[in-house]
Amino acid sequence: MNTTSQALPMPAHRKANAYAFEIRLELIRLLRSPAFALPVLLLPVAFYLLFAFAVAGEMVAKDPDAGRYMFAGFSLMAVTMAALFATCPLLAQEREQGLLTLKRAQPAPPGAWLAGKLVAGVMCGVLAYLPILIVAASTGQAHLSGSQLTAMSAVLVAGTIPFCALGVMLGSLVSGTAAPAYANLVYLPGLYLSGVFFPLPKSMHFQVPVWPQFHLDQLVFAAGGVDKFRFIPPEIAAAVLLGFTVLCSGVAIYRLKRKG
Repeated sequence: MNTTSQALPMPAHRKANAYAFEIRLELIRLLRSPAFALPVLLLPVAFYLLFAFAVAGEMVAKDPDAGRYMFAGFSLMAVTMAALFATCPLLAQEREQGLLTLKRAQPAPPGAWLAGKLVAGVMCGVLAYLPILIVAASTGQAHLSGSQLTAMSAVLVAGTIPFCALGVMLGSLVSGTAAPAYANLVYLPGLYLSGVFFPLPKSMHFQVPVWPQFHLDQLVFAAGGVDKFRFIPPEIAAAVLLGFTVLCSGVAIYRLKRKG
């Protein structure tokens, strides 16, 4: 006699607990890894202190726009670098070792592991950004009001999502050992060639729209009402980042469905 059993749907509170558990484990694993936590969470604020205070402190004091420019640039570095490296290498390692297949076989909501990585990436971006925000707010070196800092912070936190998507895409495509190198290869040129850290000569302006860092930087300046460094409408910058996120997510989903 054949019997057919049908799995009962998981209650909402158990789904929420499963997602929260996955996020918690992901964060603990990241923060307990010195190779990730120390450079990703501490380097941005260290560079901000070095350049905005020690190297260019006098210039920032005389030119408020210089302080705003440095704050936006190093804050962007903090949130995006943390988001990318919190998702890419670990996902690549888990995929290579077959752990994703094991997770799919567990009695957990589909995609809980991926949601955990994405939320952990966003939260790591926030943790990397908070020291810079505290320094800027307490010293006034960024020459921004409280409302400006609040609006810019909201955009910066939202700006982690495209780079989480980029990290998931890279993690789905490359091996675990090569993932950090590929992440650096894709990410670092955009920091310098997008004009985030220093103004570029006019001969290089043609290539800045290629980089997602440039578009996030434009949204940050728009949120803070800093018009001097705005070159494109915020609607265009938002549309480009949305398209970038959809593209990276689509590639990652296709790749993970095929080979996990």
